[in-house]
Amino acid sequence: SKEQDSKPDELCKPRFTYVTNIMLLAFSDYLRKIIVQGRSSKSTKVGDIMTEENKLITVKPETRVLKAMQLMTDKRIRHIPVISGTEMMGMVSIGDVVRAVVSEHKEELNRLNAYIQGGY
Repeated sequence: SKEQDSKPDELCKPRFTYVTNIMLLAFSDYLRKIIVQGRSSKSTKVGDIMTEENKLITVKPETRVLKAMQLMTDKRIRHIPVISGTEMMGMVSIGDVVRAVVSEHKEELNRLNAYIQGGY
C-alpha cells in the first residue's frame, strides 16, 4: 500500500482531502489506553484507541494564533488539526505557535526600535 511505502515523517502529512470522520491518535491516547490499561501494542488497533471526532479540538485556517495558544494551554494539548469544511489542512504544534508569537514580538520590537531611533 502507499502508506506502507511512506517515510515516517510523511505519515503526518494529510493524504486525503475529503474527511468524513476525523480521528487523531495522540500520545496521550496511547498512554491511557495501551500502557495504563495493560493492552498489547501489537494486537490493539489504532481505531480502538484514537481520539474520536466529537472529542477532537480543532481550529480553522483563520483562527488567530493566540486563540490556538489559549486552546492548547487550556486543554493541555500539543497539536491541533486545522480543518476547513471537510478538508484537513494540516496540524499546528505548540512549537509553531511559539515561533509565531516570538516572530511577532521581534517585529514589534524592531518597529519600536526604529521609532525610537527616528527611522519610521
